[in-house]
Amino acid sequence: MRAALVLMLAAVAAQAQAPQAVPPAPPAPTQAPADAGAKADWTTRWDELWKTRDQDASVREMNKLLKTALAIDPGSFDANWRQSALLNWQANGFPDGHDLKAQLGKGAWESGDRAIGAKPEDVRSQYNAGTGIGLYSEGVGILTALSQGLESKFRGRVQAALRIDKDYLDGAPQVLWGRFFFKLPWPKRDLDESVKVLSAAVKSHPTNLRAKLFLADSLAETGKGDQAKLLVQQILDETPNVDPPEEKRLKGMAKKWLERH
Repeated sequence: MRAALVLMLAAVAAQAQAPQAVPPAPPAPTQAPADAGAKADWTTRWDELWKTRDQDASVREMNKLLKTALAIDPGSFDANWRQSALLNWQANGFPDGHDLKAQLGKGAWESGDRAIGAKPEDVRSQYNAGTGIGLYSEGVGILTALSQGLESKFRGRVQAALRIDKDYLDGAPQVLWGRFFFKLPWPKRDLDESVKVLSAAVKSHPTNLRAKLFLADSLAETGKGDQAKLLVQQILDETPNVDPPEEKRLKGMAKKWLERH
């Protein structure tokens, strides 16, 4: 896994821009894009590999596919939103305050914004860019992120994702929005709003384990620890069948949650 991260960080470093600014749209590609058949081939393969993204071999192949696609067309929507999604997945594997979480989150944000430049009305670009900003903020610290003016950037992208398709990825934009109110420091923090948004997400998307874990955090902070523990136990009792890498990760997070509470 370390080797895969080194490769990804090299790619991030090559594309790095100041975090305070939205990356400009890349120049038009000098090489003609691949034909539709070739595009379908690589995206289909990449999407299959996504199902095993917790394996180093899969990540290496996904990165090779992305590198080739972006060499042909740096502004490719298909390549940039997928790169953003992969970087977000990797960033989420590190704790808050970790440099790699910040660097990977920044790369995800930048790739997501390039996807927005190509297709601003596609939920995949807005959602992944917003998620990247959130992960970058957790990496550098929420107060630092607020001082860089990232709250409005995050809000803009997540609200766009909610408007376009709030039910994308089993309600993922709703989960991101509810978590936002939990993560904000006082006096901006709003636990009641977090519980409201995440409760609605769990109700409409009962298979979203991340929604349940984040709701448990918010409930525990409002003195409803028993309800929170029931939700976390539901995560541990769930049989993985939709997205095994995500479900495996969430089960690990749920186990640690119970150890802390």
